[in-house]
Amino acid sequence: MNVKFTVLASIIALSLGTIAFFSSKETSYTLLDASDLAANPAKYEPDDLLRVRGFVKLGSLIREGKTAKFVLQLNEKEVPVFFTGATLLPDAFKEGTRARVDGVWKNGVIVADKVEAKCASKYEAGYKGEGEDKEY
Repeated sequence: MNVKFTVLASIIALSLGTIAFFSSKETSYTLLDASDLAANPAKYEPDDLLRVRGFVKLGSLIREGKTAKFVLQLNEKEVPVFFTGATLLPDAFKEGTRARVDGVWKNGVIVADKVEAKCASKYEAGYKGEGEDKEY
């Protein structure tokens, strides 16, 4: 009875370990800044999942139906992005905003299937001088 239980427990543990290993490899993103990617693009393979942060360069956004092209920049370095349109672009996404894209590095371009944008003014409270009424 102990041998059967030990074998069954080993098979279950091995199966769970295999599932965890392969599922984490599929969803593991390398988080980096646009300046890091621009400085060392050869470091990343075409199949590597990348999560890249930066600012959407002013004048670079071109919408083409559901897809879009733009440039992420940070510290004077730039990375071109092609958004596939697999999801919708967020409402807060516009030129000059902070953005994060998830995708792969192909031929010098990030091919992104997900884009997130943060509108700083939406989260910052504005106040007048001390002793005055608050602005809302």
